[in-house]
Amino acid sequence: MNRSFYALLVSQTSTNLSFALYIMAVVMYLYNETGSTTLSTTATLISIASRMVSGMFLPAISDRFKLSTLLMLSQLTQLVFLSGLIILIHQRLSVFILVLLFVFMSFISFFNGFFSPIKSSIVRAIVSERDRVRANSFISSVDQTFLFAGWTFGGLLLSILGKAATLGIAFFLILLSVGSLCMVKVSEISNIESKEGLISRLTAGWKYLFQHQGLRIMIAMDLIEAFVGTIWIGAVTLTYVKEALGKSETWWGYINGAYYLGTIIGGLMVYRLSKMMRGRLAIFMIFGSMMFGLLTFIYGFVSNPYLALFLVLLMGPSYQIRDLAQETMYQNSASEKILTKILSAKNALVQLMIIFSIIGIGVLTDLIGVRLVYILSGCLLMFSALFGFVHLYVRKKGLYLESESA
Repeated sequence: MNRSFYALLVSQTSTNLSFALYIMAVVMYLYNETGSTTLSTTATLISIASRMVSGMFLPAISDRFKLSTLLMLSQLTQLVFLSGLIILIHQRLSVFILVLLFVFMSFISFFNGFFSPIKSSIVRAIVSERDRVRANSFISSVDQTFLFAGWTFGGLLLSILGKAATLGIAFFLILLSVGSLCMVKVSEISNIESKEGLISRLTAGWKYLFQHQGLRIMIAMDLIEAFVGTIWIGAVTLTYVKEALGKSETWWGYINGAYYLGTIIGGLMVYRLSKMMRGRLAIFMIFGSMMFGLLTFIYGFVSNPYLALFLVLLMGPSYQIRDLAQETMYQNSASEKILTKILSAKNALVQLMIIFSIIGIGVLTDLIGVRLVYILSGCLLMFSALFGFVHLYVRKKGLYLESESA
């Protein structure tokens, strides 16, 4: 791995840590000022919806700019709107200020949504195929370590320094990201005006995603797992801790911390197993998915809090094996420009599914109880893994994703 890779690693880590701190600061500000859980939840929904729109819009401009330039512009734009947020939280809250705050949040999330697909495309460009699993796992391990620290100590930081100072730290972290991006050198073809029309540019990634047999299976698995994934959002997890485990909010923090710790361990495991995974990405992805589903299924029956904590810790490595193998398969599927469009389309679909899931899982939890929600979710995850096994491994539709495409 070269200097550009490590600079990109610093950029991603600082960006994601900044985003976590900024979300925590805004949610706490809204709750303290209004006492409304609904408004606090609205902030999260705005973030998800804006990322979805971002994924739909990015293909329209990805051909018009170099990827590194586009990433830099997105970070600089976030700085501008983050500055506006810092000013807004010093104002007395009114309907106008609230609307303006949500508008600024939507723009920050919109441009933040550019980072993940462009980052993956740049990794493809600057890291050789043989080192790609190792590179993805290293990025994930470092990123998850800092996110673990951010979500664990973010509340403490807010209570000591306050909202304005925490947003100031988030601003500094984006500045660090911008500085790091200046050191990322990507060999890209000089910008040539695309002859494709707007509709063609917008739909290119979607067409590739659904025409490619292997990618079509992976996106189906992704959508199932995205719907189920909201069982780990705050409200559902907190309900499980209180009703199923009979514990207080403190154990809610322990459960979240255990999962992040597991993802760090998982990233390190994949880093060590990277040579073994080369050429076997599909079967590792399916194994990770199956284990995650099985552990979730068992988790639904558990009443012992320590056993629940252990199961969540094991889920981290399972999810990381699945996620990092899958990301490498996406990177192997197409060139950098097409890959950005593919990942943008995928992210838009996943974010849309998450919006439906937040509503659906919440209603389902009220209707059938939190235990049954986790048990059914485990069944769905195992079905997703079996579906992937049949199509990607047995029918060999994942064969073309094991190595790099031109």
